[in-house]
Amino acid sequence: MYQFTIRLVVIITIIASPNTFSHSDNPHNIPEGKSKADFLEQCVEATDIMRKKHFNFLYHQRDKTVIKGIRTKKHSLANCVDCHVAHNQQGEPIPVNSEGQFCQVCHIKTATNIDCFSCHATVPRDRMSKNILKDNLNKASDLQNKTDKLLYYYQITLNEK
Repeated sequence: MYQFTIRLVVIITIIASPNTFSHSDNPHNIPEGKSKADFLEQCVEATDIMRKKHFNFLYHQRDKTVIKGIRTKKHSLANCVDCHVAHNQQGEPIPVNSEGQFCQVCHIKTATNIDCFSCHATVPRDRMSKNILKDNLNKASDLQNKTDKLLYYYQITLNEK
């Protein structure tokens, strides 16, 4: 009976811990403006729910896909990667599990292992997301250049007076 009680306590602790203590309601510390997700109001579920239970959705989706052969996009890992992957200045995707990136930052902070990417891609498979972000980066760069030129013009104008 004693061993049964110990096993029951361990099982309950393992099941309850990630749901209860994940993130401690702390926001993500990810630089903004680099992924599609940065421009959205919320994920496929409310943000506070995704922070605490994203792995439950992924496990459920995995079971539906692998065991039952049902493929949906709402909680698929590929869609997570497509939306949360950051891009460098050249518009190339940076793997989500690279140092300082979306998945890696939180998983290091919470001391959890990311084993998804031993099999799954860490960057989007389609080129469309890359091209959209590349266009956004180019527009931002163009706006920065125009702003710099305008500031330079005003500095020269003020110095001449």
